[in-house]
Amino acid sequence: MADVGVVRSLLREDRPWSIYALGDLDPRRAQHCDWYVRGRSVALLYRADLPDLDACLLQVPERFLGAIQHRLELEWTCPVLRMTLDLARFASCPGSSVHPLGATDEHELRELYEDGRESGEEPDFFIATQLGDDTFCGVRDGGRLVAAGGTHLYSASESVGAIGNVYTRRSHRGRGHGAVVVSAVVQQLIERGTETIGLNVRAANTGAIRLYERLGFRVHTGFFEGRAVRRSR
Repeated sequence: MADVGVVRSLLREDRPWSIYALGDLDPRRAQHCDWYVRGRSVALLYRADLPDLDACLLQVPERFLGAIQHRLELEWTCPVLRMTLDLARFASCPGSSVHPLGATDEHELRELYEDGRESGEEPDFFIATQLGDDTFCGVRDGGRLVAAGGTHLYSASESVGAIGNVYTRRSHRGRGHGAVVVSAVVQQLIERGTETIGLNVRAANTGAIRLYERLGFRVHTGFFEGRAVRRSR
């Protein structure tokens, strides 16, 4: 296992790309992490919430896909963009209808995200413990939650925040709710002094990319996300 100090030093050379990995150095998540270093390359195996020990979810630059395929079988891959916020270009989109969400709102959030299951738009990687970062907020219409978002990961100690779990109910799109929610989450992170704020968005999701660009996000790099399983012998 690699020395954590060495890992942190290497990850900080490219903070935008390393947002998630840096966040996993946070004491709350470090116990679930196995770190490997070869030369100046770093690999992380995050072991929490793994339903299948013979499979893993990957986030990897395209140049490493070939090497991975020597060991694992890729069931699927999807091109994704890592976008990071240019603080000087942040264009706040305030909305008085935005309210903070916490642990007591978990059921409402899950019901909202269920709206996207049929169309394949349900947010990935939402787990209840993320609500403990106090970054989630939402918009209600007639008392019903119609849009929400927060973070996949936040770490005060590493000063990183990864925006995620953003979703607007299909019946309420085109009203600017997504921009208002993301703006509110970003504003919270800025007020906490977060140094690096980023997000992942599928390369084909041009509507979301345009929204994030209007708020001040810029594409940092592309990579592939996917699911890999052990090769059968």
